[in-house]
Amino acid sequence: MILDSIQNGFIEQFVAPFLPSKSLFYLYLGSALLISTLTYIWFSYREEANRPDGISKGLWGYIFDKDVWLHRSARQDYIFFVVNALIYHGILAHFLISGHVAFGAIDNGLVFFFGVRTQPFFEPSLATTIAYTTAVILAVDFAIYLTHYIQHKFPPLWHFHSVHHSAEVLNVITVFRQHPVDLFFTGTFIVVLSQLAFAGFTYMTMVKPTEILILNVNVVLFGFFLFGYNLRHSHIWLAYPAIVSHILISPAQHQTHHSVDPKHFDRNFGFIFAFWDWLFGTLYVPRGFEKLEFGICREEPNPYETLSEIYILPFKRAWVELNSSEVRIRSVVAIAASAIVGICLVLFAFAN
Repeated sequence: MILDSIQNGFIEQFVAPFLPSKSLFYLYLGSALLISTLTYIWFSYREEANRPDGISKGLWGYIFDKDVWLHRSARQDYIFFVVNALIYHGILAHFLISGHVAFGAIDNGLVFFFGVRTQPFFEPSLATTIAYTTAVILAVDFAIYLTHYIQHKFPPLWHFHSVHHSAEVLNVITVFRQHPVDLFFTGTFIVVLSQLAFAGFTYMTMVKPTEILILNVNVVLFGFFLFGYNLRHSHIWLAYPAIVSHILISPAQHQTHHSVDPKHFDRNFGFIFAFWDWLFGTLYVPRGFEKLEFGICREEPNPYETLSEIYILPFKRAWVELNSSEVRIRSVVAIAASAIVGICLVLFAFAN
């Protein structure tokens, strides 16, 4: 089962343009191309100081700028995409199992604390479907915000996350430039919180909840993918009005997150929604076009020279961090807390 999942997932990575559940689905790429064209037209009428440098290269040169798409960092992205596909879907196979464990644990926990339901709190209806559709996307989005915040603030995890930030140019494949440890960490939180929503609604309605779907994709996620998701990792500047930027993360906001400018450090951790950043004081809203440089920092934008370094160097640097007394104490506390939560989940999962 697991090997089949890995094999099928690996193949899916390369037929993604035909799968609506993938960010590289042709409809999402097509909409990104259309939006890019509109931004080109918009900036063509702006003063040179307030527009991207690539505008002078014409529409084709602006969107498919060879200085971006053929950059050494971009070539790393392409290689990493291929090699990481197998590892990535091996991790996903793990989540197929952990999802069932998480649901069982949460479901048994609800029964333990609140008793066995004999009647539903709410009858399944359009309202509960809308509520669950909203709840599950909020759960996933908050999981991504929370793990992203931790990855930046906890030094050992930062070294794994720095692989993603080491991109010196951004393109649609850069999103896959993630260390397996990063993927595992974020994925675990997503599984637990999304299963919390699923188990909670199952408990309250006594039937498995359903989402509002478009092409078998959560309607909110579908809209997010359709309206500019693939520009988040790109050189195409697309900013939203300030009021919208407090609710939704624009591609420009995520691009500033990748900036080497210290004023952008540890800002805009959100995936879909910006209100997490607003709520926790990590929001940055651009007031106009900003010319950005990307990388980890100005002094060392990309320390990874080879593919092996991308995988191995973060472990070495994380180990050095763990050997410092302050970080070691925080690590022991974090590991102990994780172990306790994990043990509780397993016990509840198999309680019946």
